[in-house]
Amino acid sequence: MKKILLAVCALFICSTVFAQSTVITNNFKNVAVKKTTVTGREEAAPLNVNPITRAHNNNFLGTTFYDLQTNGTQAQKIVAHSDGTVSAVWTTAGGTLQSRGTGYNYYNGSNWINDGSSTSRIENTRTGWGTITCVGDAEIVAAHNGSNALVINICPQKGTEQWISSTLQGPAVSNGTSTSTCLLWPMLASSGNTVHLIACTESDAGYLYQGIQTCLLYYRGTFDASSNTINWENPRIVGNVTASEVSSFSGDAYAITAKDNTVAILVASTFSEVFIWKSTDNGVNFNKITVAEHPYPGFDETTTLVLDTPYVADGSCAVAIDAAGKVHTAFGLTRMLNDVVNDGSTSYFPGVEGLLYWTEDDQPILNPTRNTMDPDTLVAAGYKVFFRSDLNNDGGAYYAPSGYSTTSYGVSSISMPQILINGSNVYMFYSAYLDWPFQDHANSRMFRGVFGTKSSDNGANWGGVSWLSYNKDCYYVEDWTWLDDTTFTINDLLTVISSEGESVFPAVAQKVVNGKINMWWQQDYTSGCEVKEDNVGICQSESNIYGLSIDANDIGVYNNTDEVWQGLWIDSTGISNHNISGMKMYPNPATETVNITFAAENAENGVLSVLNLMGQTVYTMRVDVNEGYNFVTVPVNQLPAGIYMVNIRTNKGISTQKLIVR
Repeated sequence: MKKILLAVCALFICSTVFAQSTVITNNFKNVAVKKTTVTGREEAAPLNVNPITRAHNNNFLGTTFYDLQTNGTQAQKIVAHSDGTVSAVWTTAGGTLQSRGTGYNYYNGSNWINDGSSTSRIENTRTGWGTITCVGDAEIVAAHNGSNALVINICPQKGTEQWISSTLQGPAVSNGTSTSTCLLWPMLASSGNTVHLIACTESDAGYLYQGIQTCLLYYRGTFDASSNTINWENPRIVGNVTASEVSSFSGDAYAITAKDNTVAILVASTFSEVFIWKSTDNGVNFNKITVAEHPYPGFDETTTLVLDTPYVADGSCAVAIDAAGKVHTAFGLTRMLNDVVNDGSTSYFPGVEGLLYWTEDDQPILNPTRNTMDPDTLVAAGYKVFFRSDLNNDGGAYYAPSGYSTTSYGVSSISMPQILINGSNVYMFYSAYLDWPFQDHANSRMFRGVFGTKSSDNGANWGGVSWLSYNKDCYYVEDWTWLDDTTFTINDLLTVISSEGESVFPAVAQKVVNGKINMWWQQDYTSGCEVKEDNVGICQSESNIYGLSIDANDIGVYNNTDEVWQGLWIDSTGISNHNISGMKMYPNPATETVNITFAAENAENGVLSVLNLMGQTVYTMRVDVNEGYNFVTVPVNQLPAGIYMVNIRTNKGISTQKLIVR
């Protein structure tokens, strides 16, 4: 029987689970959602509401009442240093309009220096979209003020929070009556003492730079450690594109990275071609590499689409450079619709499923038709496309019952990618809609989660998928017939009800240090980005920034999506190398005894424990684990009726399953 997660409220359990006839649908693939043009000024204040309970206190970086971290692509917001320390930033805000800015925390090798309870910011003025890079021991943070410049903050000694502030104004652009020097949505990278920065010019309509609206510029700067300043060169248009090639760039539909003397900028907008701008001399000269042509070159909102909803990039992308200097990219796939011209908006299809992974070894995608970038078409053509995971082992990654809606992040169902390369190992991280029943049942919307996978041969083949944001307080039940027992009450059900929550915007440090990968994501118990949903900048609840430091070898193994539904990853310690596998129990539900079978790779001593849902051990026994097949019988006739967790622990890990006692 399909595994079912106990949902957020008893009413939902009674109405959905007992019915056993829930209709699952995939129709979201054909639902279009309006996507208005983003601007640099969000004017409404977030609501000051009480914070929610935090599920991940041990790795808690901070909070924000403003829960939009990016319009598409996540900038570099976490840096791992060679000495094992870590610097992290995010967009934070308290309950007032002017409080938005760059949140900051620093891991000193033992603990994060801030307790995360504050929404204080680096800057002393309102900013947004902070991004961080480091030159030596100096931290450099750029954020836009939305009015006239980027705010550049430099901390000469990482972790000390002694920030030196300056501004970087863009070129003056005019709409005919007024001018603007603002730069928006910055992203940073560095190599040696060279700082690489990209940002957009004024986004308000009519402010053109060399004929291009919201023009994406590249700045190359040299950091002077003696004066703690950056000497910026004159800006260049990314890709050296002209207005006939790109009428407008989109905020955050791009990414930048640098390694040694190689610099790569990826542009993956919904409205223009996908291309790489690559330099092999540390940003002095660049060459343009086409990844995917666009069906409407030079598209703007006045264009009537002849092709019916063509497949395109969704504006969220990632870029990385391997040891040979080769560029690896990833971007989400969606469909675009412009059914009404000159209304200031287009539409996209958030239910489209596919995350394209593309390297310089792959052929460019040229002469596109309507279906050229269809994920299934790309797979048939030999391209690597990632899809959502089947989290409940029912044969497909379905969405939710009819009436459930997607959440608004402006991207497709699997997107927000991050790529990390270490030697021949390539790591891919992303956020995707969760499978049934991991949904926001209170609001009839779909949660997203954060996932990771690994290739050990430079991207040629990929292993398992880790559900990194999985909440281990979620409980599965395999057989619901026990609910027919009238001795169970709603209060009994409430003891096992829990919520998965929404995890989005993964940010990954671009270096493996001491075998660890460091990352963070934003976690909330309300689905969707409230800022974007109501389009007025109001956030309905506090969101948490949750950090994770994980062994690089555990990506694809820890919280493996093929094993979560089996209950193998409920224990908080996790299983990196579990000697025990294939654990089964029968009968289940049980009344007198339960038989437990499992396989083991090696013989060793073990302990079998039965725990109630309060985590209390109610029965324990030593187990001599034999290599190969094992059989154990456990008496349960003295246990009160209810749900229990049975685990067998060895020195190599723990295997856990649910048991129902009648």
